[in-house]
Amino acid sequence: MVLRSVRLVLSASPWMFAAYVVLVAAGNAMPVAGVWLVRRLVDSLTVHASASIPLGVLYALTLLLPAAMRPAQAVLMSSLMDWVVAVVDRALMAAGRSMPDLYRVERPEFADALQLSREAALRAPSLLQGVQWALGETITLGGLLILLGTLNPLLPVALAVLSLPRLMVERRLNRARWQVMVDHSRSAREMDYCVEMTTDPVAAKEVRVFGIGGFFLGRFEEHHGAALAEIRRLRMSQLRLFTVFGGLHAIALAGGLWYVATESGAGRMTLGDVALYLNAVVQAENRLLALTNWLGIIGEILLRLSGTFRLLDDARPRISLPSHEPQPSESGWRAPTVEFRHVRFRYPESTQDVLEDVSFRVEAGEVTAIVGVNGAGKSTIVKLLTRMYDPSSGLVLFDGVPIQEYDLEELRRRISVTYQDFARLALTLGENIAIGRLGAANAAMVQRAARLVGADEVAAGLSQGYDTGLTRRFEGGVDLSGGEWQKVALARAAIREADLVVLDEPTAALDADAEYRLFQRFRELMAGRTTLMISHRFSTARMADQIVVLDEGSIVEAGTHAGLLARGGHYATLYEMQAGRYR
Repeated sequence: MVLRSVRLVLSASPWMFAAYVVLVAAGNAMPVAGVWLVRRLVDSLTVHASASIPLGVLYALTLLLPAAMRPAQAVLMSSLMDWVVAVVDRALMAAGRSMPDLYRVERPEFADALQLSREAALRAPSLLQGVQWALGETITLGGLLILLGTLNPLLPVALAVLSLPRLMVERRLNRARWQVMVDHSRSAREMDYCVEMTTDPVAAKEVRVFGIGGFFLGRFEEHHGAALAEIRRLRMSQLRLFTVFGGLHAIALAGGLWYVATESGAGRMTLGDVALYLNAVVQAENRLLALTNWLGIIGEILLRLSGTFRLLDDARPRISLPSHEPQPSESGWRAPTVEFRHVRFRYPESTQDVLEDVSFRVEAGEVTAIVGVNGAGKSTIVKLLTRMYDPSSGLVLFDGVPIQEYDLEELRRRISVTYQDFARLALTLGENIAIGRLGAANAAMVQRAARLVGADEVAAGLSQGYDTGLTRRFEGGVDLSGGEWQKVALARAAIREADLVVLDEPTAALDADAEYRLFQRFRELMAGRTTLMISHRFSTARMADQIVVLDEGSIVEAGTHAGLLARGGHYATLYEMQAGRYR
C-alpha cells in the first residue's frame, strides 16, 4: 500500500518529487548541524572567544538557510499537489470507463466506496505534505539522537523505547477512525444529500412551499450526532493513552537531565555537552511530537487511498465479453432483427426475478412497442438490450447472433437510446445534441436532428440559439422545462442515425400538442431502422407495427393495436382506462 501510494505520487512528476526530497532533506539537516555547532560554540567561548566567531557565523547559516529554501519547497509542493489531484481524478475516470455495465454502479456499496474515494482524491495531495514533514522530522530526530548518543548511548535508546509505543497506538487509533468512516459512509452521503436538498435550486421551490428545510436539518443532525459520538469516544481513548505515554516520556527526560547535570558536576562533561543535551532534548521532543502527528496523518491518508485502490482494482466489466474475435456488427446488420428468447433477469442481491421467461421478436425495420404499468420490467429490457446487464438466463439476439458475440463498443455505436431518466448535461444546446454523434456531428446535422423532434423550437426561444448553455450552474446559462429537455434528449438520439433505435418513454414529458407533432415526423425519423419503443401511454404505442404487453415481468399479450383491442384482454382493459379519462 505504501509503495503503491509512493508510485502514485512519483507518477505525477518524478523529477519534481526528487528535487523536493533533496530540498526537504537539506533543510531538515540544518537543525542537527545547529545543535552540534551550539556545543562547539559554548566550548569555544570557555577557551578563546575570538575562535567562536566562525562557529557563530555557521550557526547563523543553519537558521537562515532553511528559511531561504522554504519558498522553493512551497512552489514544488503546490505543483506536486496539482499533479497528484489530476492523477487521482484521471484514475477514477478511467475506472468509470472500465465499467461498461451497471452491475456495480447501481449498488449502494459502490456509492459508499465512491464517496470515500472522492474524499481520498481531495486528501491525496496531503500525502506529499505528510511525507515532507515526516521525512524532515525523521532526519532531524535521527541526527539529534545520534548527537545524544555521543554523550551516552543509553540516552537515545531510552527516548526511542518510550516513543515506539506511542507511534503504535497512534497507528491503531487511525485504523479505528478509518473504520468509523467506512461504517458511517452511508451517513456521510445522507448528510451531503440533506445539504444538497436545502441549497439546490431544483428542489428549492418544494423545500420552501412544504417547509421541509427543518426536516432535512433534523436528518442531518441525527446522522452527524451518531458519527460524532463514535469519534468522540476514540478521541477520549487517545487522550488517556497519550497522557500515560507523555508522563513516562517526561520521566525519561528528567532522568537524562539529572544524569547530564551529575556528570557535568563531576567534571566528566563540559558546559557544551550540557548545552547540547538541553538543546537536543527540547528539539527532539518537539520533533517526536510532530512526527507522531504526521505519521498519523499519513496513515489516515493511506487508509483512504486503500479504498480508492480497491475501487480501481475492481473496476472491470461484469458482463460477458467475447473470448474470441468479436462479430463485426456492420456485416449484414442494417436495421437488425432483435429477439428475446426465454430471458430471465434478476438484479444483483435481489431475491426476485424482474423478468420471467420473456420471449418476443422485433422484425427488421419495424416499430415494436412494449407497454405495461410502472414496475412491469419495461426499462429493464432496455438495460439488457444495451448490455448494461446480461440476462440471468436466456438469450438476446441481433440477427440471430447472441448479443454477447458482438464487439461491445461497436454494438453500442449502432444503437441510439433515449432513456426515461435522460442526462441533462451542463453544456450548450448544440453540444447536448451533438454529443449523440461525438466527433462526427456538424451544425447542419444538429439543426436537422432538432427539427425532426421539435427541438428547433427550443433553440428559437433562446437568446444565443444553439450556443446557449443549458444550466444556471455557469454564468449565462438557462434552465429548460421538462418537455424542452425531452426534445433535446430525442434530438440527441436522432442525430446518431443508428440502425437500432430504443425509446424509453419518449413522450412522457411532452404535452399533447408536442406529442402529436412529434408523431407526424415519427416515420421519417424511424425510416429504415428497427425501433423498440417503451411506453405506458397507449396513444404512443398504437402507431407501432407490433405491441408487446408486459405485466409483472412476463409477456401476457402481443399483436397490433386493433387486434389487441378486439381480443378484449389486458391491453384492452388498460387502454380503456386511459381513454376513459379523455372522454
